[in-house]
Amino acid sequence: MSKARQIVDALLETDELGVNIEPDDVNPEQFLAHHADELDREKERDRASGVVNPRTALTAHYFWHKTAKRSDGRTAIGVRRNGSTKTWKTRPGEFRIPVKYGMYEYFYITDKNADEWTTTEPEPLPKPEKKKLKTKPVVNPSSLMPPLPPEHPELPL
Repeated sequence: MSKARQIVDALLETDELGVNIEPDDVNPEQFLAHHADELDREKERDRASGVVNPRTALTAHYFWHKTAKRSDGRTAIGVRRNGSTKTWKTRPGEFRIPVKYGMYEYFYITDKNADEWTTTEPEPLPKPEKKKLKTKPVVNPSSLMPPLPPEHPELPL
């Protein structure tokens, strides 16, 4: 008997919800396929929303900060995974992802600061409009000066 069949049989024996299902009417392969499809849909929702949780922490390779921007003031700071995610059996909601930023900066994304990070790259902010400088017309400085008196009156100018 397969492991999946044993699980389905165990679930059918415990009638916790008060629903009576005849074992002949239940196809274990169909049940497991339906359950696997639900899990895939949940994973896809998590991936699309960009939430960093224990499930996405195990699979994502790049993370972007939601508020901190790079020096251009538009693009979000991005980091990449630098090792495997640390999880604990006794604390299933906790995790620690080692990440690297730049050439020399290393730190961890944990369950405590995961709400500051996303797994989908946010759109950069729009470029600020360039301010047009008001230019004044250029005036020839020699035209502002009065003519110089001739030093030698006998020489024509």
